[in-house]
Amino acid sequence: MTSKKTYWMADGQGAVALVEGAEERDRLIPLGWADSEPPAPDQQVWMRHAEHGGRAKFPLASVELWRPRGWSECGPPPVGDPFTAEVPADVVAPVSEPAPPAPSTKSREKQDG
Repeated sequence: MTSKKTYWMADGQGAVALVEGAEERDRLIPLGWADSEPPAPDQQVWMRHAEHGGRAKFPLASVELWRPRGWSECGPPPVGDPFTAEVPADVVAPVSEPAPPAPSTKSREKQDG
């Protein structure tokens, strides 16, 4: 079995992604991505962790530092369906509960005084 050809794609906002296969490249073009050259020094690169599958953008200068830690160049994270505004669960970070408000010191002063 032969491996698929890889393509560099740019999002127009300074980030590039390495996608595998013409099908994936063609899927990203209507979403605002364009064919690109390999990343320039001022661009960020989408990378994915081999173990936990998380994705993040890294400055090109730091890519070599992250590869030994399990990160490699990849495509962008999946996007939600623009017609239903549903976003895949792995794209949205869970919202943490807000901290309870601190007790007011004014009410204590009135009680003590």
